[in-house]
Parts: sequence; C-alpha cells; structure tokens
Amino acid sequence: MERRAFLKLAALAGGGLLAEGWLPLAATAATSATDAAEVGYFARLGADNSVVFTLTHHEMGQGVATALAMIFADELGAAWPQMRVEALATTASPRYNVAGTGGSTTVKDQWLPLRRGATLVRTALVDAAARRWSCAPGDCRVQDGQVFGPRGQSATFGMLAAEAAAAGLPATKADFDKLKPELGAPARRIVGQPQTNVLARTIVRGQQHYGIDASVPGMLFASVERAPRLHGKLRRFDATAALQVPGVRAVVRIDGWESPANNVPPPGTYFSSKEAVAVLATSTWAAMQGRKALVVEWDDAAGSRHDNASWELEVAQLLDAGGTVGSERGTAPADDAWFTAEYTYPYQAHACMEPMNCLAHHKGTAAEVWVSTQAGAMWRDQIVTLFKLKREDVVVHPQFSGGGFGRRFAPDVVIEALRISEAAGHVPVKVIWTREDDLRHDHFHPHATSRLRAQLTADGRLRAWQHDEARSYFGSFKGEIPWFAYDAQHLRYRYVNTQSPSPLQGGAWRAVVANHWAFGQECFLDELARKMGTDPVALRLRLLASGEDQPAGDRFKVSQKRLRRVIEAAAQKAGWPGVLPQAEGVQRGRGFAAFPYMHGNSYCAMVVDVEVRGQALAVTRVVAVVDCGLVVNPSGARQQVEGGIVWSLSAALHGGITLKDGAVTNTNFGDTPVARIHEAPRAVEVHFLEDGADAPTGLGEIAPPVFAPALCNAIFAATGKRIRRLPIEL
Repeated sequence: MERRAFLKLAALAGGGLLAEGWLPLAATAATSATDAAEVGYFARLGADNSVVFTLTHHEMGQGVATALAMIFADELGAAWPQMRVEALATTASPRYNVAGTGGSTTVKDQWLPLRRGATLVRTALVDAAARRWSCAPGDCRVQDGQVFGPRGQSATFGMLAAEAAAAGLPATKADFDKLKPELGAPARRIVGQPQTNVLARTIVRGQQHYGIDASVPGMLFASVERAPRLHGKLRRFDATAALQVPGVRAVVRIDGWESPANNVPPPGTYFSSKEAVAVLATSTWAAMQGRKALVVEWDDAAGSRHDNASWELEVAQLLDAGGTVGSERGTAPADDAWFTAEYTYPYQAHACMEPMNCLAHHKGTAAEVWVSTQAGAMWRDQIVTLFKLKREDVVVHPQFSGGGFGRRFAPDVVIEALRISEAAGHVPVKVIWTREDDLRHDHFHPHATSRLRAQLTADGRLRAWQHDEARSYFGSFKGEIPWFAYDAQHLRYRYVNTQSPSPLQGGAWRAVVANHWAFGQECFLDELARKMGTDPVALRLRLLASGEDQPAGDRFKVSQKRLRRVIEAAAQKAGWPGVLPQAEGVQRGRGFAAFPYMHGNSYCAMVVDVEVRGQALAVTRVVAVVDCGLVVNPSGARQQVEGGIVWSLSAALHGGITLKDGAVTNTNFGDTPVARIHEAPRAVEVHFLEDGADAPTGLGEIAPPVFAPALCNAIFAATGKRIRRLPIEL
C-alpha cells in the first residue's frame, strides 16, 4: 500500500486525532523561530525548540487543550514550557479532520493514539540523533526537549526536527498499531502532575481568540428574527422601516431546516433551525436596530400552543397510555405491592457565556465558515449535503468557544449563517445571537418525566424495578437500560418518545440523559431506604452484593465493583452518616447519591450537606469521590468536578424554561439566572480513586447528574420535604 494511502486509512482506524489524515513530512529545515519542520500530524517542532501541538478536539473551557498536550508532551519527552497549542481547520483535505467533542470521551479516546503519535515522533528524533552521532538509538535518551547521546552529546528537538522529518514513517497500518508507548507511571514527568491551563496566559491577557472574534474584510453583520414557535412559518414581513436605519444594507428571508432522522450522529438525533428574517448591516448595533424596526407576521398553525402545565398534562397522558419496552429482564411480580414515585426534569437552556455566533461565506460553488463548534467534521458534511457542494470546496475553521455544554453540537447556527450569506448575494456574513435569541431558540435539554416503581423482598432487596420515561428524542431509546447498576430480580425500562409533540427543540446538554436518569433513580432509592428504615448508603451497598457487571445499552457495562468503591469512599471521607448540629431556626441535612456515566465509563458518589432557613437554602459542604481512571491533570480534573457541581446547582435552583402559547418567554439572566458566588457551596472536597489505573476514562459530565439528587436528598433529610421536580421549591 502506498504510504499516503496507508496513513489516510490508519488515521481512520486510529481515532479522532488521525481520522482521515496522513502524516505530512517536510524535508526542509526550519530556518527561524517561526519556520518549522512538520514531523507528524500531532506536532510541529520549531527551530526555537517549541512544540506546537495540533488540537483536533474542541476546547470550550473544559481543559482538553491542556490535557491532550500533556499526554503528547510526556510521551514525546518534551518539557512543558515548550508546548504551544493551535486548532486545525476542518476541510475535505485528508490532512485535516477535527473530531467531535462530547460524551466525556476526548481524553479517554485519545490516550493511546496520542501516545503512539508521540512515540513515532520521539523515535524519529532519536534516530536522527543516532545517525548524527554514529551511535545506536538505544544508547540515546530523551528528556526535557533534548536528545542526549552516550558520550555527552546533546541536541534539542528543534535542531533535529528537519532530519527527523526526512526519515519516513511506518509503511503499514500494522506498523503504526505496533507502536508501543514506553512511559509507565514511574517515568511520567508531566501526566499526573497539576499543570496550569496551557491557554491561561492568553486568556487572562484578553488575547484568546473565540468564535465571536472572527473577522474577514468586507463582512456584514446580521441580526435574525426567528419564528417564535417550533415549526412556525413566515407569512409576511415589511422591511421598509428597517432599511431606513443607518448602516442597514439588506433584509433577507431564510428558510428553516430540519435534519432527517438517522442522518446526523448520534443515530436518530434531530436538529432544526427556524424560518427567519435577517437584517444585514455594517455593524452589529445597526443590524439589531434594523431588526427592531421590522414588521413580521408569523403563521403558527403548525406550532405548539402549549404552556408548561398543558405540556406536562400531555406527557402524563402519554405515559398513562403505556409505551415501548426498551429492555426487560426477569418476570414482573403478579401482585400490586408497588412503591411508586414520579420525577420531572425540565427543559434546560445552555446559556453559554459566549452566545451563538458564526461567520459564514457562501461563495456560490464553495463555502467557508469560522465558528465555535463541537462537531466541525459533522457540520462540514451537513454543509456539503444541504448546499450541494463538493467536500473539497468546504472549509470550516473551528474556533475556541466560551462554553459549549453540548449546544455547539447542533449545526443550526452554521446552516442559518450560510443561508443568509447565500441570500445576500454571497457576501461574508457574521451572525451574532442576542442573549434573548440564545434562550428562546436553544436546542434544549429535553423535558423528561420518569415514573419509578419498585417492590422489595423481606430482607430488603429489590424484587422488581420498573422505570417508565417520557422524553423528547436525543439519541437512541432501543435497547437502553438507564445505567442501572443494582441487583433486581425483575427490571424493565419503558419509554415514550415525545419528540413529535414537544414544543421545543431538544439537544445535547451537559451529561444528557444521565441528568434525569440519576435524578429519578437516586432520589427514589433514598425514598425506598427511608420507607424501609434503612440507611441510604447501606441500601445501595446491599443492592450491589452480586458484584456482577450490569448491561447498560452502551459500549461499556456498569461495574458494580467500581460503583461500590466510590460509594464506600464518599461515605468514609464525608463521615457518613454523621450528626449535623441543629440550631433554632436552622434545619440541617445530609444527602447521598451515586451514579455511573457510561458514555465516559466513569463513576461518582457525593455527600451534600445543606442548611435551610425558612425559604433560604445554603449548600455548606460537598464531598465528591470520582473514579475516572488515570487522572491526567489533577488541577484541571478537580476544576471539572467543581464546575459540574455549580452547573448542576444552577439547574436545580434556577433552571427550567417557561412556555406560554407554545413560545419561550425566558429572556435573559434576569429570569434565567445562573448560580452566583453567594449560592456556591461553602466547601467542596474532590477525591479521585486511581488505584493503579493505566488509562483515563471520561470526566467532564460525571458530576452534574450526581449532585442534583444528592442535594434533593439532603433537603429531605433537613426538612422532611421531598423534591420530585426541578427547579427546587422549598
């Protein structure tokens, strides 16, 4: 097989970093600090001995730029100060492909490919040094960005880069797959040590470039008036007044868009954008003022007319009618001795600090976009399909983003912007959403209602567990088991897909289905324990007695042993159950929850302490124990768990979307607040259970699903009031 063709094929087999990519080699020497010899797809080595790591996943504040660069640098033998990070463009060229970022999979899935790539580059550098010094490669060693020879020789990576680049690469896929990273735990100098965010310097100096900063000469700015209801149609508009606003250049109508089922990964995911009118101007302000002057009439005959109460009534009726069995094992008991409860998790907005935006240029037979995206390659494919363009004529420039949380997985923003550019005569157009746009036209976390039923044996074990769920479609239902780890003689999961009647567009939201699964399951287990007069932790441990892995409808099974370990560790470190001091006018309580996150194959348990004074709630302490395998960057990992706790706290206290006549009434942070510093937990302890793990698992989404039920269980312990729906009302 010809080498380039192999590398393209090997890349596809090697994971997102190498997908559709070949490893370009340049034989010319780097002649200055800015010139570099490209010795591999993973890095560019400069004459100044810098190592520019090419980031093929999306950095949105979660720290993957740092973690991935650490993995590569450690295996390469670089010193951390050498490392720089840059993002790649997504084009149809085999040289570039930006992987999707979500599901807590980035660090987990790139652990081995990155280390293999670094091994390849390090080997090329050592071979180059050995040739220069006429010695055996095995007599050389690598440390802190230099190669050392057996007789005291030394050369920096930058000095060897050009020779290494000319040396060649493995000739077959098998060669690449045989590359074995050499560093074990004792030899690691970077991985496992707290490292500062590699982007920190540019962020604090205001120099970090985000999608909203993108600019090209001659671009116009667009502000977009969208249909207020999902499936709404544009009847007519009058742009006379808008065109009188200074700076306004044009007003155009754009069609809505819906992705066909099974056309966008994950299978069955549904995306859409609404019919709209766009005002184009020479500045964002002028475009917004022109938009305010529009007269628009909508035909909402096809749209929902629900408010929150009527929507929940319809959901209840759908659940009453039964549903489709996603999975079942064992035989259901014939008697009616069921304990039941119902839990509601509301629609949730993303409210990213950087609102949606896109700079797009439809060039007639080609397209180019600059956008913050978690799925650059998928978006490119959508552009190719919808606009009937050739793959090689579509370029997506992924930008860093000020928060993603799953929102930047949906391609509505880029499709809309390209349609505006096309309708406006193929000029580059920068679309910036207002905060009101962002809240009202989000791809929301789906509304979900879970009805749980259980029967217990005389010795306090699960005779039966049934979970009926209604939620709008995001991802698969078939074959799902809601990541239920516990022993039960009978287990059934039944679902109702509410996508079609749902008044709002659903989408990915940090931790996706785990949020409502964990909320219902972990609160219900607490209720069962209290009903039995049993300690909630003791009940969970009793239900993990078999130690057997449980099917999860995912590529991983749920490990009872790993879940047991985090439960026991959290209880021990928090001093569970403990006795909280009581005082007049203050109610104190302690709650527990634990859950696996199987997209990332990780486990978490939390103990939450609260104080309630009348209607005022304070979280006084959180103890979190996480099993996410090997921790690459302890500093970044701890921040991810702490951030997930605050994210979940915001949703529990202030989340939810208000519907009126089928439209969202939320406008800004005034009616959709995020948790403020005075609401944050007073103390947070994060503990990681590594225990000799030799690879990382997912981390970014493990905390939010666990915190909310632990918080609600703590409120019950303090006040005796059960919280079965969010946001919390005391």
